[in-house]
Amino acid sequence: MRGGLRELLGRACEIGHVRAVAYDGDGRDAELWQTLADAGWTAVTIPEADGGAGLRFEDLILVLEEAGRAVLPLPLTTTLLAARTIAGAPPSPRRSELLSRIAGGSASVTLALRGVNAEQPGCIAEREGEAWQLSGSHALVPYGPLADLALVEATLPDGGRGLFVVPSDASEIEWSDLELMDRSVPQYEMSLNGVAVAAEASLFAGEDGGDAIDRLLDEWRAGLAAESLGVGERMLELTVAYAKERVQFGRPIGANQAVKARIADMAAAVERMRAAVYHAAVKIDAEAEDRVVAVAMAKVATAEPGAFVGGQAIHVHGGIGYTWEHDLHLYFKRIKSNELLLGDGTTHLARIAEAVL
Repeated sequence: MRGGLRELLGRACEIGHVRAVAYDGDGRDAELWQTLADAGWTAVTIPEADGGAGLRFEDLILVLEEAGRAVLPLPLTTTLLAARTIAGAPPSPRRSELLSRIAGGSASVTLALRGVNAEQPGCIAEREGEAWQLSGSHALVPYGPLADLALVEATLPDGGRGLFVVPSDASEIEWSDLELMDRSVPQYEMSLNGVAVAAEASLFAGEDGGDAIDRLLDEWRAGLAAESLGVGERMLELTVAYAKERVQFGRPIGANQAVKARIADMAAAVERMRAAVYHAAVKIDAEAEDRVVAVAMAKVATAEPGAFVGGQAIHVHGGIGYTWEHDLHLYFKRIKSNELLLGDGTTHLARIAEAVL
């Protein structure tokens, strides 16, 4: 799996292509998305009975690790996580249709969840006969209108938490680009002004989906950690290669003890990241009681340590690492963006303390 996906992304999504799509283009790449779908990568989390591969969350982590390594500028992470949640919904024609569209590449999905930014008022859902009307806002929605669908959390009339599948191009939705630093994952604010959706748009038929939403948030956190692991691995490789080829005072800079120490610290941090990420994946697959702690540990292990790896990579590269012409900063921006989304290291240390003390 790893070799096949790495070869595909190395060919179809090398870092120059990322720059062209995310920074020089409009963030869309329908051809690359269809290439991923044709190779089966958009179907890995869909059950076999619904036309997918039915793989474990641990397998999904491997896919997201490689996507992070390539700084993939498409909503693959959110789409695969949404597919897992949709697959867990009660059987219905709408559920089957959504899974089929995701597997075939005709639908990408973003996530608009209250847990991303608790300070936002969120969204409310009101009954309109058999249909629903959604109003409110969500901040930090990855890819926003660049995805085909949004999985939107909304407070139900009885106070429960519902999930609704909403077309991103609905006329009653306003998207505001927040213009944050990482353009490979552009973040938007989503304003819903009385969006009317059919009854089947409610993923859990109007019932409370709080447990599923909490599980989705934890899986998203683990997915971000996996992406950061892939980014860290790639920055380490680039730094080792540069230290071998950059000659100063007649010898490669990698011969200097100070440079060796920096790179050794980077490698140690990446290995700790790997252990925490796959530990979280195993706990999620096992539906373990300490899943929350394992996920928080993965987020902590890839938050500040991820930024540390990026900072050391820039130090070893010297002045060239800061320049727009060098691709290193695209990796650094992704690992820093992942650190901050869904809670930084301090936030998740507090979660661990709350759970164990």
